[in-house]
Amino acid sequence: MQSKEIQLSNRRTVTFRHLHLFVRRTEVAIILLAIIASILVCLPTIAFTDTLSKGATEEFERALDLIEQTQLELFIHSPPQSTADVLGELKKRVESTAYPKRNQSGSSRETTIMRELLSETIDQYEDQYANYISPQQLIAYGERRSGSYVGVGLKFRAVTGGYPLVIGPLLGGPLENSDIKPGDRIIAIDDIDLQGYSTAKISQQLKGEPDTRFQLSLRRENKQHTVSSTRKAVDLHYARAEMLVNQIGYLRISRFGGNTHKRVEELLRDLIAKGISSVILDLRDNPGGSTRAARATVSMFSTEPHIYCEKYKSGDVRQLPRHGPHITDLPLAILVNGESKSSAEIVAGALQGYHRGLVVGSPTFGKGLVQRVFNLAEPIGGALRTTIAMFGTQSQGLIHGSGIVPDHYIETEADFMFRESGSLNISTQARAYQRQLLETQVRKKYQDSDSDKAERIIAAEDLQLQLAIEVLITHDAELHSSESK
Repeated sequence: MQSKEIQLSNRRTVTFRHLHLFVRRTEVAIILLAIIASILVCLPTIAFTDTLSKGATEEFERALDLIEQTQLELFIHSPPQSTADVLGELKKRVESTAYPKRNQSGSSRETTIMRELLSETIDQYEDQYANYISPQQLIAYGERRSGSYVGVGLKFRAVTGGYPLVIGPLLGGPLENSDIKPGDRIIAIDDIDLQGYSTAKISQQLKGEPDTRFQLSLRRENKQHTVSSTRKAVDLHYARAEMLVNQIGYLRISRFGGNTHKRVEELLRDLIAKGISSVILDLRDNPGGSTRAARATVSMFSTEPHIYCEKYKSGDVRQLPRHGPHITDLPLAILVNGESKSSAEIVAGALQGYHRGLVVGSPTFGKGLVQRVFNLAEPIGGALRTTIAMFGTQSQGLIHGSGIVPDHYIETEADFMFRESGSLNISTQARAYQRQLLETQVRKKYQDSDSDKAERIIAAEDLQLQLAIEVLITHDAELHSSESK
């Protein structure tokens, strides 16, 4: 009996020892799991800290400083976040697991977060002209500013759900002498079907590296043919010229690219060589652009030392000087409308202010703001565009919100029919086809409401241009009358 009790006691001792050992092992396991869990939670931060280079952080802080130092606070309703607050938000997002290591475009997690924060920081200023420019957008921006790009040299129009329409080859481009006409449909490039492609996607396919071969598949009157050539640098001419009645020279500038003034000078000298009696400078629908090109354009017609003034965030005011040669003192009329903006208003305002020319048309848009683009280093890349100053006329007359008021006012419902934009180095046939497309749009717009109005608009003449011509003819007549006395 006693032996059985001893055996039972021994069994209980062994059982309790096993149980104690199990509990100890379980406690150790729980502690290990807790340690592993804490490590897993910290991994995104640790991994990101490893990839968050010192260079990226310094460039991000430099970008924030540029915004704070240069961006005007004209439209803001509450104070923007401080640099410290934005850096705090960066840390918060870094520690979040919401961002993948790389996005669809291949940008790293840190780059995505920094670009996002820069966009949000600029957006706080509620300035429609200031923004963060992505690396892809910066390439397109550079092409517009420089007035050149590498591609096939083709002006086209995207069609929703359909194949893009050819407006015409750009003169001087690789397709200038090819079998391609206004109205052709672009079916494919290098076997890539373009149906339903947006303008941006079509442009992306047409552009490429210099000297790369391409093949366009085109459709004309239900017959398909191909055109092959080699991509090359193509100049975008934002100015064109022609001779009007009474030996009046006509210069149209659709925008001010970085080199537009060189093209304008070439065209102006050519017109003078042909014996023009006066000049019409058409800045209608010109969205602006390079202020240097604007100063150079004014300088061709004026000998005055200053063109316009800029007022900065610090309160300092700077007079901007002339740029380039003075070419002519011939009588001058400047055409403007409600879509003439920025640098176009600099030109019109300076020539009007110095009584060098008469402004004809309707009041300009009134964008008297100067933007500057600051390129950002990798890995952020892209650029910041901030509004660094307000500008006014050389006499410090306000332009923003006011615009330039014409000396001779005229505005009609058909003015938009004479709009020209973008590159102007296309053929006469291409320009006529653009007009044809516009007429089709007008008829479609009014087909159910007022078809007579559509036909009236289409038949209308360019009365703004006619008034500019009349102003110059009258001026010429008065000049001759004065000389004969």
